[in-house]
Amino acid sequence: MAGVSEQAYSPEERRAVYRVISERRDMRRFAPDGVVSEDVLARLLQAAHAAPSVGLMQPWRFVRITDDALRRRIHALVDEERPLTAAALGDRAEEFMALKVEGILECAELFVVGLCDDRDRHVFGRRTLPQMDLASVSCAIQNLWLAARSE
Repeated sequence: MAGVSEQAYSPEERRAVYRVISERRDMRRFAPDGVVSEDVLARLLQAAHAAPSVGLMQPWRFVRITDDALRRRIHALVDEERPLTAAALGDRAEEFMALKVEGILECAELFVVGLCDDRDRHVFGRRTLPQMDLASVSCAIQNLWLAARSE
């Protein structure tokens, strides 16, 4: 097993990691021409799949949405759900409703992330810590966002 010193990153590499984390924001204008290359998409998904997951369950499915009609339907569903979510937030409802969902229609690429609840029920950790599904998929999404920011 490699020691910590064998895995050390240069100061520049460490700064780059912290910079990507601190500058992570919603990416609505990812590509100036509205096109994300297949190579970049492959790297983003590779980063997502490298996320930690309990028992290597990887309970996520990334679905690339390329059909404009489906994109509009997804936007309509999200827009319909917004007031219900806002109502559950109490004092933060107004702040939540100020968030824009037009990015669903405007972004260069759209992925829907599915959490597969009943897939491989007997994977290590799933029976005893079922909330690890959500934690794992959250890590995958964060990896994808950080990778997108670095691009």
